[in-house]
Amino acid sequence: MQRKDIDSMRRARDIGGLIGALGDPDENIRLTAAEALSSVGDEQAMEPLERLKFSDPAAEVRQAASLAHARVAGRLAQRKEIETWRLQT
Repeated sequence: MQRKDIDSMRRARDIGGLIGALGDPDENIRLTAAEALSSVGDEQAMEPLERLKFSDPAAEVRQAASLAHARVAGRLAQRKEIETWRLQT
């Protein structure tokens, strides 16, 4: 897999493909996939990112997964707030 594949999956919002890339043997691909998942912000990414942030052998990948996990969590919380606000008005 190459970085351009990750970019293509991000643009296509291929969450399954990006999650699969988190298991790639190349740490640069795992790191790029984690970053891409943070920009997509899908709930399906939460558990795989959480697992990766604690278990990846590469510190940079763990850091990227941790940041991505926090960003996805923030986006999900923001969406929930907006939905709650809309229901109340």
